Amino acid sequence: MLALSSQAQTAKGSGPRLVVNITIDQLRNDYPALFDDGYVCEQGYYPYSQIDLSSAISSVVTGTSPFYHTIIADKWLDRHSLQTVTATPDAIAVSTLADELKMATKGIGKVCVVATKKETAALLSGHNANRLIWNDDKRNNWDATSLTVKALQLVAEERLGKDTIPDLLFLQYEKDNYKSALQKLVIEIERLIGKEHALFVLTSTGYSEENTDEYSKYHIPTGVYYINRTANLLNMYLGALWGQGKYVEGTYRNQLYLNHQLLEQKRITLSDATLKAKEFLLQMTGVKRVQTHLYESHIGDLVVELAPGWQMQNDDTHEQLKTKQALACFPIIFYGANIPAKKVQAPVSIERIAPTISKAIRIRAPNACMATPLF
Repeated sequence: MLALSSQAQTAKGSGPRLVVNITIDQLRNDYPALFDDGYVCEQGYYPYSQIDLSSAISSVVTGTSPFYHTIIADKWLDRHSLQTVTATPDAIAVSTLADELKMATKGIGKVCVVATKKETAALLSGHNANRLIWNDDKRNNWDATSLTVKALQLVAEERLGKDTIPDLLFLQYEKDNYKSALQKLVIEIERLIGKEHALFVLTSTGYSEENTDEYSKYHIPTGVYYINRTANLLNMYLGALWGQGKYVEGTYRNQLYLNHQLLEQKRITLSDATLKAKEFLLQMTGVKRVQTHLYESHIGDLVVELAPGWQMQNDDTHEQLKTKQALACFPIIFYGANIPAKKVQAPVSIERIAPTISKAIRIRAPNACMATPLF
C-alpha cells in the first residue's frame, strides 16, 4: 500500500468521496427541482465586472477574483507583443482546487474534467489533472446529454469516488437543455457511489448576453462605441498636449494600452497620462466609467465601461463586443453528502465555493482564497 503523508490523511474520512463541480453558462434561477432539498444560495454574484466564461470558471476554482488569478477574459492583449493570447492554465497565477487536492493527497486524488472546449477544460483542471475531455470535432456539436455521457464514462473508468481519498469532477454545461441530462447525471452517480459520498456543486458563469437589436425600435437608449476611433482621437488629444506620437499603442475589446516607452522618453508619468486620458474618455457619448489599471500585465492601462444598452465595435478588426450584464440573481447550490436543506436569501459571492468544497473534503483552500466556507 502507498504510504500517505499526514496531510493526505486529513483528506480521508467521512467527507465526500467525489465532488462534482458543475458550472452552467448563463444559468438563471430556473435550476432543476431535484436540487430543492439542497443548500441553495439564491443570490449568487461575481465580485467584479466584465465577466466571461474563462474569468468565471477560473474564479470558481481558485476562490478569488481575476486581480489575483490573472485570467481576465477568454483572450487578452500581450503588452509586449501586442498580440492576443488565449487563457491557459499556465496563466493562472495561484493554486486551484485541483492543485490543492493533488498536494494534499500526494497525487492520489483524481481530477477529471468534461467541457465543451479544450480551453475551458484546461482552466477548470488548473495545473493538475488526470483526464480532460472536450469536443475536438467542431462539426460535431455537443449537447447536454453527450456531456453527461462522457462524465459518467469517466466516473466508471477512473473509479471516481470508490475509495476514501476524495476525487474532483469538473463539468461545464451550456445554458440550453441541460435539466434532464443533469438529473440523469446526479441519479447515476448517486447509484454508483452512494448519495452520502457525492457532493454536487452547481453555479452559473454570472452573466447574460444582452440582445440590443430592438432597442431603437422601442426608443430605448442605445448606440455603438468604436474603440479604434477612440484610440485615434486620444492620440490626437495627447499629441496636442505633449507633441506628436502614438500614445495609445494597442487596443483590445474595451481596453486601451498606453505606450510606456514613449511616455518615459517624453518624461511624462504614467499616472499623468492616464489621468488626462480618463478625463478625455469620460466626455465621449456612451462612456459611463473608465478604470485605470497601472502596471497590471494582463490588462490595459484604461478599461472603458459603456452605458447599458450600448455596444462596442472595432473597425480595424471587425470585432463586436456584446454587452454582458450581471444577472439579477443566479444560484449557488450544494447538494448531497448529507448536507441539510437550506434556502439562503442573502447575497453570496462565488469566492465562497472553493473554501466550502475544501472544508468538505478536508484540504487547504486555494492559496489566494480569502473567503470563508459557507458551512
